[in-house]
Amino acid sequence: MRKIHTMIITGFILYAAVISIYLMQGDLYAIPSGLQGTAADPATFMTGEQIIKAESLSRINSLGYFILTPMQIGLLLILLGVSVRLRDLAGRWFRHSFWQMAAFVGLFLLLFDLLFLPIDYLLLRVNQSYGISNETLALFFSDHIKNFLINGIGTLIIVAIFRLLLNKSPRRWWLWLWLISIPLLLFVSFVQPVLLDPLYNDFQPLQDQGLKKEILTLAEQADIPTDQVYQVNMSERTNAINAYVNGIGGNARIVLWDTILNKLQKEEILSVMAHEMGHFVEKHIYWGILYGMILSFIGFWLASYIYRYSIQRWGAVWGIHGERDLAALPVLLAIVAAMGFLSAPAQNTFSRVMEHRADTYAMKITHNGDAAIHAFQKIAKENLAPVTQPKLIKWFRGSHPTIAERIVYFEQYAKE
Repeated sequence: MRKIHTMIITGFILYAAVISIYLMQGDLYAIPSGLQGTAADPATFMTGEQIIKAESLSRINSLGYFILTPMQIGLLLILLGVSVRLRDLAGRWFRHSFWQMAAFVGLFLLLFDLLFLPIDYLLLRVNQSYGISNETLALFFSDHIKNFLINGIGTLIIVAIFRLLLNKSPRRWWLWLWLISIPLLLFVSFVQPVLLDPLYNDFQPLQDQGLKKEILTLAEQADIPTDQVYQVNMSERTNAINAYVNGIGGNARIVLWDTILNKLQKEEILSVMAHEMGHFVEKHIYWGILYGMILSFIGFWLASYIYRYSIQRWGAVWGIHGERDLAALPVLLAIVAAMGFLSAPAQNTFSRVMEHRADTYAMKITHNGDAAIHAFQKIAKENLAPVTQPKLIKWFRGSHPTIAERIVYFEQYAKE
């Protein structure tokens, strides 16, 4: 075990050094010469200080992403010895297998959460120092507790289903778990706007009746089944601006952050909302679920073989008594985290295609490229977002086309 831990730590240090050197390069966010002086050039709508802060914040957030995910994977494997002790402790506390499982899952997730709590707080302080976050310490801990409880309940449900399927079908559990995950995902998408989101934020009907009327006119053209538009008090958390349409069927909700209402003009807001409605019109949530189903099918199948091999190869060293052992949960979580990290480029490529199609829909319905240009210039400025991204960051974190790419598209549309 000591040799395995040494290999994990050494490999992580080398990986972190390489990523850090890459992200410290000075020309990562350079603007192509063909865009200099155009509407996509941040020098035309951001101050020099804002440009520097945007690039610096992006480097920090990207470093956090590339470091934390592998750190979590490595820590899950290092904590296997602790996992065995927690399994034994839960076994002494409870006789019934369900309560043993609940105690083990709760204790392990709590330990893991507490280990990363200082890092989460550090990232909050970074966003506060850059003027992005307004989150108080009380709000930070309140959200953290809610996240822990929701994730804990979800993890407990998945683990219970996993163990049941593993008992019933040791060789095909991954296939049954994949099939069950589909209705679970649809259920969460359906209830999120009305049950989960209100746990974090206060949603109110949009107060600006004139803007509401125009947004609902766009919604009617998009066949969105709603007669209400909501605004949410996000300024208590952030200075960034955003809006979205989420939910399935009759649970669809049109939501604007109060920050976007305060910082964008009406035509700019309408261009952003038209983009969000484009996702609904083109049924991107369903396409996303379908694409996720395909990726997860491959992922579940591959994870089952890696999990089985890992337990057979190193289970005795770790103190794990087979695939059904509760103490093996960190192994499965590490495999899932690694596969999610490695599949990020494929997921982001698909997402960027849908985002561009939503931009295309917005232009077709508003016919206002200039408003969209101004909206995304303000989004870059207020969110401290670089207009370009280096390839590695774009592959792993770029769920949207770069702001420069979007402004170029809107500019071409405006000229046409």
